[in-house]
Amino acid sequence: MNYVYINNEIVEVAGLCDPDSFNLDDNNYWTQISIPETVIIPDEKPDIEQINSINVNADIIRKKVIVTPTSSEPNWEDKSLTGRKLIVEGELKQTVHYTAELPEQSVHSAHFAIPFSAFIVIPLEINGTDTLDVNFQVNVCIEDVFIRDICDRQIFKNITLLLQAVPAPEDC
Repeated sequence: MNYVYINNEIVEVAGLCDPDSFNLDDNNYWTQISIPETVIIPDEKPDIEQINSINVNADIIRKKVIVTPTSSEPNWEDKSLTGRKLIVEGELKQTVHYTAELPEQSVHSAHFAIPFSAFIVIPLEINGTDTLDVNFQVNVCIEDVFIRDICDRQIFKNITLLLQAVPAPEDC
């Protein structure tokens, strides 16, 4: 379990990955994205007094290899285009537990599903197979979560993801 400090209060964060479980040395098809979001507590829920914890997981909904232009030299950000990108679409599923400003029912939770989209530059071929014909598995590492209540009905969150594309085994 991980913790962050917000307004001198401890907030428990569940769902972060172990960086040691991600081996990028054997497979360099990856990208990192940051997903900032502002969510509003549903009307049927009471106002926030204090955020207690957040549980986050990411689901990959769709992935698709597309044809793109190529570049012979990297740009100023040291990025190159190979002619192929893996488009990744997913959803962050989150539960925020908070103490409400109601003494008679103090603990509440709110659920949010936030879509995201990213791309991973991949080569034209992998082991002699055109990547248009390769089935990729996308591994997700939730690296960091920042959360803060903006007011008694709004929460700002920023979630940092590492997405890694791995050619799926032939039998998948």
